[in-house]
Amino acid sequence: MQNMKNQVRGSGIDARSNPANVSDGLQNSSGHIGANTRYRLTKLGEQMARLPIDPKIARILLAAKKHDCMAEILVIASALSIQDPRERPLEARDAATKAHERFTDKQSDFLTYLNIWDSFQRERDKGLSNKQLVQWCRQYFLSHLRMREWRELHHQLAQTAIEMGLTTKEAAFRQPPTQEQLRPSESQGDQDLAAKLKQKQLDKKQHRAQIRAAKEAGYEQIHRALLTGLIANVGMKSPDGNDYTGARGSRFHLFPASALFKAKPKWVMAAELVETTRLYARDVAVIQPEWIEQEAPHLVRYHYFEPHWEQKRGEVVASERVTLYGLTVLPRRPVSYGKVAPEEAREIFIRGALVAQESNLQTAFFAHNKKLIKEITELEHKSRKQDVLVDDEALFAFYNERLPELVWKDAKGGVWGSEEGGQTQSDKIAGQNGQANQRNAGRVAQAAHADFKDADNREREPSSHTLQNVSDDPKPKKQPVFQKGRLKPLPLADIRTFEAWLKTAERDNPRLLFLSRDDLMQHAAAHITEEQFPKFWQTADGKFKLSYRFEPHHPLDGVTMTVPLTVLNRLHAPSLEWLVPGMLREKIQLLIKALPKQIRRICVPVPDFITKFLESNPDRQAAIIPQLAHFIAKSAGDMRILEQIDQDAWAAQELPEHCYLNLRIIDDGGQELAGGRKLHELQQQLGQAAAVTFRDNTQEFERDNVTAWDIGTLPESIKFARGKQQLTGYLGLQREKDGRIALRLFDTNEAAEQAHRQGVIELMKLQLKEQVKDLNKGIQGFTQAAMLLKHINADTLRDDLTQAVCDRAFIGEDELPRNEKAFKEQIKRARSRLPAVKEALSRYLQETAAAYAELNGKLGKHPLTHLLRQRLQTLLAAGFATRTPWAQWPRLPIYLKAMTLRLEKYSSNPARDAAREADIQELEQMWQEKTDSLVKQGLPISDDLAAFKWMIEELRVSLFAQELKTPYPVSVKRLMKEWEKIGK
Repeated sequence: MQNMKNQVRGSGIDARSNPANVSDGLQNSSGHIGANTRYRLTKLGEQMARLPIDPKIARILLAAKKHDCMAEILVIASALSIQDPRERPLEARDAATKAHERFTDKQSDFLTYLNIWDSFQRERDKGLSNKQLVQWCRQYFLSHLRMREWRELHHQLAQTAIEMGLTTKEAAFRQPPTQEQLRPSESQGDQDLAAKLKQKQLDKKQHRAQIRAAKEAGYEQIHRALLTGLIANVGMKSPDGNDYTGARGSRFHLFPASALFKAKPKWVMAAELVETTRLYARDVAVIQPEWIEQEAPHLVRYHYFEPHWEQKRGEVVASERVTLYGLTVLPRRPVSYGKVAPEEAREIFIRGALVAQESNLQTAFFAHNKKLIKEITELEHKSRKQDVLVDDEALFAFYNERLPELVWKDAKGGVWGSEEGGQTQSDKIAGQNGQANQRNAGRVAQAAHADFKDADNREREPSSHTLQNVSDDPKPKKQPVFQKGRLKPLPLADIRTFEAWLKTAERDNPRLLFLSRDDLMQHAAAHITEEQFPKFWQTADGKFKLSYRFEPHHPLDGVTMTVPLTVLNRLHAPSLEWLVPGMLREKIQLLIKALPKQIRRICVPVPDFITKFLESNPDRQAAIIPQLAHFIAKSAGDMRILEQIDQDAWAAQELPEHCYLNLRIIDDGGQELAGGRKLHELQQQLGQAAAVTFRDNTQEFERDNVTAWDIGTLPESIKFARGKQQLTGYLGLQREKDGRIALRLFDTNEAAEQAHRQGVIELMKLQLKEQVKDLNKGIQGFTQAAMLLKHINADTLRDDLTQAVCDRAFIGEDELPRNEKAFKEQIKRARSRLPAVKEALSRYLQETAAAYAELNGKLGKHPLTHLLRQRLQTLLAAGFATRTPWAQWPRLPIYLKAMTLRLEKYSSNPARDAAREADIQELEQMWQEKTDSLVKQGLPISDDLAAFKWMIEELRVSLFAQELKTPYPVSVKRLMKEWEKIGK
């Protein structure tokens, strides 16, 4: 039930006045009348009782004094108390409407009355006779009789207001505002015509602005006063229609004769609601919803919902909704929740600011507790089990036990945890002598809570934090004033109050809120050691920080290693498979689980099997799967089991993300460049940048434009410092894009070896200029071969053949020189080998070109044309001379002749040809997938795997042109066995 006492007091109704007026006033105020309620007359009620008008109008007049608009309200109030002076005869309705337009105000029908009054008063001030006034009224369709009645009632109300001291005689009677004319600027005399016109426009604009500002100021005052009596007749426009939602769920429409009928403003106030075919609001005006709360605080109700801790504001906040008779006035605004529900706000404060650590507290206990919780949380991340840190309820209980229910503020601004704690010595003596109501701490808290309840007894909507205790009372009276010497209770729901209390509480116990490891840990977590979960990953290039996180499906779930860009290319993928000791057992267990059942049985019991495998000291620099497969076969005592394990398919099995080391690549400034769990993808993405970054500030080891071996002895590797890091680099000669030779430092040995071979060849070309010049003129038979191999550009073919000759003659299978003596000896060998290599390559080239021409001439529209052209593209595409190993050059013509013979034999048995091709395609697909996988992972292709490709070519000769013979026995079965060896 609503607080009737407050509302009678707010409306000024007295039980001793006219009962009908009391009933009407109560209905206007709250809508409820108590059957046995006793009312007492208030000061406001006494003033209203003296006014011989409707209680609503009386309330408006009293509000007019507050808003300093008595003259205007007396006019409007008397107008509302009589019949409308405007006449609208049926036979002249349109003419009346047009005549009334001169009085209309677009925002308020109430101001229309003022305009009528002012117009009539101006006519009277002109000294018109009574007959002339009657004529004027008829002209504008006004009732002269009602106008006179209006003036008489206005005079009576004005006299009453003067007698009651609400206004003075001078201020009670409204004088029509003088219509100031636009005054031209004084400086117009000296201006030309264009300037005068412009100045005139500016003067008009300024004049209109002044009139509008004066009108707006008066508008708010008048309508705030009107709102106090017409509060039950407010309404808000429905979002999906033209009607309005009013108090107590009513719905009404604007009366068609209203000046606001077409505009349909969002909020309106009406003088009355009249029900005919519909419920209509008559005499309406635009209002602001904020005025409702300010003018009728005893009628609005406050609802609170979504209480929460807000870190930015540093306090517990809730959303407040303000309603009037069920009509939402303000839908949502943030308010401090401590004064509304101190107990609940305190709990939210503890859970948000202290337990969840969502605050910016700069205190010793907070920093200590935060650090300690982080350390224990890291133990959970490492063990991947949330069984070490206590739950939030335990932390809440810790703080709840130590924080007071309320705090008390003394006159000097000190904040205490109990009322007795903040009393001065004189307070205590005075209390002993004259104050007999001493209480214990528990009763003090209860009294303080009662004060809060009386001070803010508002409605709280059910939420996750509330106990769903909803109050039906509106906002009651103000907070009680505390007696002098009594401490003021404060809710513990914001950072400022908490810090003030903590300052006094830590005087007695500096470590009051300090957590200990025993408070936070459920068990000792002895198995989570630094050996099992190291902080750093150790490599030859230094140690890199490891971080742990237990959050499935998060990008950083598992262990993350932060790696500088400079060492990205030096990371070895197989070594990363081994993670850290504490996480390795789970990974191996999941790998075993992915095996077929008949093989998985060998590993039972799995934990013991994993222990034995790890005790066998596997190579941590090699991949896990081959070693694990070998150990399974060895444990079973049957190495043939290795043939049953498809290691490629096993490796393709996807494990949970945390079973792969996550890499975070950073630059020298610590900014993250990329991240992921696939090293080969990161190396493909940033490998080039890593190589360039690696060489930064290494100019002391490098040299440009090398034309002779005057660089001394090149060491295999060189160590140098990069900040706090010790790096290992590899020196080698490299051919630059402009053709010059330079000494460069590389981040991997493989990159250095590859570049150094080409660099040495280019440097030897400079020393053997005459021989190279002669070689560039062309190899014997080149012109004819180039004509036959016309799918390759002649210049491209010449450069390719020259490079192939130089590679074979200058280096071949020799070890690369790394000092001047070895380089000179290599030049001597090159001089002697060059003629023989050149002659041999010339012969191989001519044979290959002739075989190609013969094959190409027979292809035509043969069924095998498409397949064989693909084979030719693989064998003899541009650059084939340098791609083909020297040992395979003599076999190139044989491979082409075998294709020709296959064409001739095809028609005799196409099915046999197709079957043999299917066997070859299976082998070729296995080789291609393996090669692509290694390239993708950034791993080198082994010599055996590279040789297997040429074995497939020999198999084609054996199957389709056996008469050409092969250098060694080949068959599908032999190649499958060879493939199994490569897989191991």
